Amino acid sequence: MTSNESGVWKYALVPTLIVLFLAIFPQINIWLVKGSAWQGAFVVSNYDEVAYSAYVNSLIEGRPRKNDPFIGQDNIPGETLYSIQLIPAYAVAWPSKLLGLSASTAFIILNVLLPIFSSLVLFFLLRAVTGDNLLSSVGVVFILCLGTAAAFEGELHRMFLGNAICDFFPFLRRYQPGFAFPLFFIYCLSAWKLFTAEKTKNIVLYGIVSGLIFATLVYSYFYLWTAALAWFACFSLSWALCRRKEILKTSTKVVIVGIFAIAAIIPYMLMLSNRPQNMDDTQLLTFTRVPNLLVLPEIIGFVLAGLILFLVRQGKLELSSPEALLSLSITVTPFVLFNQQIVTGRTLQPVHYEIFIANYLMLTSAMLLIWLIGRAYDTANVVVKIRRGLVYLGIAAAMWGFVESTATARRNAGYESLRDDAMPVLTYLHEIEKKNGKVSDRYPTVISTNLMVADYIPTVTSYRSLWNPHTNSAGGVNFLENKELFYRYLYYSGFDENDVAKAMQEQLYEMMAAFFGGGRALSALDGEAKPITRGEMETEMKNYLKFRTEFDRAKAAEPELSYMIVPTKAEPNFQMLDKWYQRDEGRVFGLFKLYKLSLKP
Repeated sequence: MTSNESGVWKYALVPTLIVLFLAIFPQINIWLVKGSAWQGAFVVSNYDEVAYSAYVNSLIEGRPRKNDPFIGQDNIPGETLYSIQLIPAYAVAWPSKLLGLSASTAFIILNVLLPIFSSLVLFFLLRAVTGDNLLSSVGVVFILCLGTAAAFEGELHRMFLGNAICDFFPFLRRYQPGFAFPLFFIYCLSAWKLFTAEKTKNIVLYGIVSGLIFATLVYSYFYLWTAALAWFACFSLSWALCRRKEILKTSTKVVIVGIFAIAAIIPYMLMLSNRPQNMDDTQLLTFTRVPNLLVLPEIIGFVLAGLILFLVRQGKLELSSPEALLSLSITVTPFVLFNQQIVTGRTLQPVHYEIFIANYLMLTSAMLLIWLIGRAYDTANVVVKIRRGLVYLGIAAAMWGFVESTATARRNAGYESLRDDAMPVLTYLHEIEKKNGKVSDRYPTVISTNLMVADYIPTVTSYRSLWNPHTNSAGGVNFLENKELFYRYLYYSGFDENDVAKAMQEQLYEMMAAFFGGGRALSALDGEAKPITRGEMETEMKNYLKFRTEFDRAKAAEPELSYMIVPTKAEPNFQMLDKWYQRDEGRVFGLFKLYKLSLKP
């Protein structure tokens, strides 16, 4: 390695180590809190991570691609959200199975690998465009540590509004978008190399690489491949318009990538056409043509685009330069992402663009703009000020990243400790599972009165959780079926109508989402959703009361319960459960107690 290469790697590794430390700090924190009593649970930094770990666990256990771990069913007839986005799942499951790792351990390892790969890819992308080691190094910390704030989420949102739908670093959500996040920026780097290539062999090489990466993104994460498509369209169109003399060469480059894109998207659409009818409702697909111009990443994009055009107008920047076109194409991409419904008439939880990619794209463009300004006003005094400012910027970003990371660790430490305390009872069930397997082609059903434990059951075992917050996420049950299962969960857990009314008054998300749908329970997921009225809540309480009154043995037997997990110090009212099931004496596992259940004759 030459001294120059050694210097480059120093600039690359410093921000990587900073981001890595901040990324794994919540896990380190729980290790410090639990010490030798740690049972193996991974820290859940995002609400949906346990859904993805459940699907990974199902693949590790040898279940087919089209399985629904939330209702304990294999070989389901249609495709699901998980079975279509299969590459990350198998990329995690296959090595884990080969090495004998659990899904929880695999997700801990992911939490180490993802910040490393993401940091290095961003560094070399920025360096490929700017050739500036310092700016590229600062850019990594700036982009990854401020991504949450750029979406107006995390601690910034809590500071002003007291709550947030997303904490910590969204790009690290395992395995979506975590696995595909660095791939997205590798795609950007490859496309940059493609468009700036002159030699035919390099054009072919980077065209093929870009096409293959895009195809991988298609089967990795919907929001990243569609964002990649939108950016590539903006970049290639702006390149063609501003460099018209190269139109033939530009067309060739686009065609090479387009061939791979079409080859990947056609099978994808065929798979998507085989989805359950209710999946669109579950995923909150909305039919609208209303424009959306007030999303923070979009507003940032407008400002950055204005600054770029100002430099062009002042004669400080050539619009046709590759760097200007790259930066400008990135800034307009959010406008496409948040307003494509004007043409398609469909929008699907656009908040995912806001927190998983558009925010990071805007910060990337901001770093490129800083470099463009430095190049436009290339005087010794300006250069010194910019480079000094970059150092301060990097320090400030790292400090804010520390705030995001430590606040998340502190706020969730109790929950993470409780989830880890559930590992012994779940591991015990897993051992029983290995001995007994499925019964009558069905996986035994387990009910946990603690929702966090209920959500974690499919991550550790193949057993079915009677109901948890992700039961309907794969589309295996429709909205009404999911609500019916939730009624059963409340019934067996000892909830009466007064308990339900109290939970509604407290706006408990899981309760409201099960009764009225996730989009209405959390308006950020569906801006078109109608507010929940008091009359609707009263109707649901009456429906539940009717369910309790009419409950019979036939309902108790479908699905038939095999086990119940309860907190040892807060056991529920067993009155309703004991009408239909015989409990054994129970077995204590630390903070939790496991009952084996038998349906009464």
